[in-house]
Amino acid sequence: MSAEDTKDKADKSPDEVAQDGDASKEDASEIQSDTKKDQGEEGAGAHAANFQDKVDILCDKPLAIYNIAENKAYRAYSKDANKTPLIAIVCQRELVPRRVGASIYNAIINPTLAKLVLHGAVFWPPAKKEFYVFIYFDNLGKPLLTPGERMGLGWKQDEVMSAIVSPMVDILQDFRDKDFVHGAIRPTNMYDGGAQGKPAKIILGDCLSTPPSYAQPSLYEPISRSMADPIARGKGTLADDLYALGASIAVIMRQNDPMAGLSEEDVLKQKILHGSYAAITGKDRFKGEILELLRGLLHDEPGQRWTIDEVLSWLDGRRLSPKQSSALKKAPRPFVMGEDRYLYAKMLAMDVEKQTKEIKKSIEDESLLNWIERSLEDEEVSERFEKAVIDSRQQSTSSGHDSCLVSNISIAFDPDAPLRFKGLCMIGDGIGFAIAQRLALKQPIGAYAEVFLNSLVLNWLSVQNSAVVDVTALFAKFERCRRYMKNSKFGEGVERAVYVLCPESHCLSETVKDYFVTEPDNLLSAYEDLCKQGKAPPTFLDLHAVAFLYEKDQKIIEPYLYDLNTHESHKVIGANLKCLAAIQKRYDMDNMTAISKVMAPRLQVVIKRYHDRRVQEKLKENIVEFQTSGNLVKIAAIFENVEVSKKDFTSFRRAMQEYKNIEKERQILEMKLQDKDKFGIETGKEVSAILSSVLAFIIILGAAFLFFSDKSLF
Repeated sequence: MSAEDTKDKADKSPDEVAQDGDASKEDASEIQSDTKKDQGEEGAGAHAANFQDKVDILCDKPLAIYNIAENKAYRAYSKDANKTPLIAIVCQRELVPRRVGASIYNAIINPTLAKLVLHGAVFWPPAKKEFYVFIYFDNLGKPLLTPGERMGLGWKQDEVMSAIVSPMVDILQDFRDKDFVHGAIRPTNMYDGGAQGKPAKIILGDCLSTPPSYAQPSLYEPISRSMADPIARGKGTLADDLYALGASIAVIMRQNDPMAGLSEEDVLKQKILHGSYAAITGKDRFKGEILELLRGLLHDEPGQRWTIDEVLSWLDGRRLSPKQSSALKKAPRPFVMGEDRYLYAKMLAMDVEKQTKEIKKSIEDESLLNWIERSLEDEEVSERFEKAVIDSRQQSTSSGHDSCLVSNISIAFDPDAPLRFKGLCMIGDGIGFAIAQRLALKQPIGAYAEVFLNSLVLNWLSVQNSAVVDVTALFAKFERCRRYMKNSKFGEGVERAVYVLCPESHCLSETVKDYFVTEPDNLLSAYEDLCKQGKAPPTFLDLHAVAFLYEKDQKIIEPYLYDLNTHESHKVIGANLKCLAAIQKRYDMDNMTAISKVMAPRLQVVIKRYHDRRVQEKLKENIVEFQTSGNLVKIAAIFENVEVSKKDFTSFRRAMQEYKNIEKERQILEMKLQDKDKFGIETGKEVSAILSSVLAFIIILGAAFLFFSDKSLF
């Protein structure tokens, strides 16, 4: 999915996006086409996904009204006697769900929030692979705003206060207490709870099935976040949720849509030039208390935007006067690039990638620097600009210099904006989600690697506001990833970087592409299932599996990295066995009989490394004995017996020495045999001399004995 495709999704509501047919929906189209085929052959309702023996998800009963971006919603029922109706949202595999956030979400007890029942991986019969699902109670009703409706509902102030403001402020207070960011507050994700007419209280829908803010239209995102690709917006903060609430209130109350017909880029420019409040409300005029709230929530400077405590004070009757947003610094003389004229640094930052040649020319003739110093008169921008030019020369390669240059200049002109590079637009902690998506879709990730290798991400981080971005933590993480991407061996490479940047990603190994592996024990179970189906991989641990295990449980894989990187078959096979055994032991898993049967013949190459035939035969007998039990730990222990290995090696060295001595003797004999006439003469003489000496000794000894015997008689 290109950056442009991702941007287009932000223009649309979740339901509109869900109906699109671009390449990123491969799994979704596969699910739907296979479902229809199965219905035709076996009848409606013939297939249901059994989730943890607690819920049946009806694959042929879609609930399009609850779709979230590409993620599809389906009817589900509990498997108890009550048959409670539920909503199951099936996550597409390229979109990393917020699994970790689900535990925090579940800890928030509030009727304004959709009730999460269960979540986890489920085997989806139509697609014959696993997907991650989130299951909610079906008490949502209809959304306040649906695709095709006018983006202005015209609600009265008292209706908004009772149904929207009060319950939403209450839930946002819970979010603050739990350090949770929703990232999907918008009218299309607010539901009426089945009420007839206008609801007395709304219910806020799903936010967990997609990466943070992925399904959020940019209208409801602050300016800086709305610039970013939806997949790469990152977690965000409570201030972003407050902004989304303000934008939602304005849309629900306004009569008209001042941005109807405008492109996404034009909408963004309207917010930049006129401020979010003026751009979103347009010609509608609000009076009374709600005006203060909207101005406070839609303030474009995060430091001036109302906090949850200020909103609570406002609800308690304390009158606050939100500060006006500071006007953008406008240059009296425009900077001209081609046919475009720029009076604002932020606007120029948005377009520098489109004007690479002109930017380079303006740097060389110093016209851009002159405009900054004489017209814009901004010393901070001037310093950042000069540093950007120097950094680009030092950090980038000759082939990538131009792209790095315009990226660094964009950072210099608008440090609050996302990192822009080769059509990508990313916020720091969202980069991992973007790389995971590309890898899942088998799309190139070279541009993301360049961001790290050319230190662009570190340049971007150096100008961020530490009060908004956790600079220290991200710097350490980015530096690690930059180091990993310089290598391609097991345990490093881009594979390791993706699990560092996106720890919630499932294992992206091609070997387990049909499984949703989130933990080491899941990985071992997937291998066992593959072996049962006769689909065992040539080697279990590939680059992705090793990187995944390293980030999940370092102790499992670290002892075997050296052997995996040797690429010697006996060491690689041995390391595979020992690592799988370590997982089985650490997670106290059942016996893996299918893996054992697959590994047994492969271990012959390891057995042959032993020199003693008796040891080899004994090892073969032990493997045959243990493979039926499926105890990988016992099989691995056979090869981890240090005493056996040491004894075998010592005996082998002794045998080698004997062989060497015999071989030396053989060579001496062969040299002597070369002169056949003389062969044996010297030896014969030596033997004769020895025999003569022995015989003489015996005769002398006998004579002496007789002599002394005769004397004794007298």
